[in-house]
Amino acid sequence: METKTEKLPVTTKKQVFVGMKELVDTETGEIVPVQLKQVEDRDFNFHKIWLQMFINGLDGIANKKMKLAFWIIDNLDKENKLCYTFRRMAEATGLSIDTVVKTMKELQDGEPPFLKKLQSGVYVVNPEILYKGGHHGRMGVIYQFNEISEKKQDET
Repeated sequence: METKTEKLPVTTKKQVFVGMKELVDTETGEIVPVQLKQVEDRDFNFHKIWLQMFINGLDGIANKKMKLAFWIIDNLDKENKLCYTFRRMAEATGLSIDTVVKTMKELQDGEPPFLKKLQSGVYVVNPEILYKGGHHGRMGVIYQFNEISEKKQDET
């Protein structure tokens, strides 16, 4: 039985008060005080998790596939990339290559996908699911993550 989850919004617009300014009304010449506001994108609908504590807390109930997923999360670079071959992942985690291959396929086939293959031995984790860093960096990784899908569609 396959269930499809609804995609929740990950950013929202927020007005931020910047300051006050006085402007001249061109019709009357009157000086009018005006509030200056700026519209910004903000991250939305997320939870803050202390990853190591979370992983340690679930260790007793995690199966081998979950252990690989936690290991992936713990070994991402600042661009949300994992740069490991299946063999290196297996060696680092103590899992079989077969388990690594099956788990990586499942993580790519999810809806939404947890990660996408950028090239051989390089994967990008979906920044709408997980990202370590600030909002602006995340927006750049979201763009790159979406570009991977578009390139694959163009190749077919």
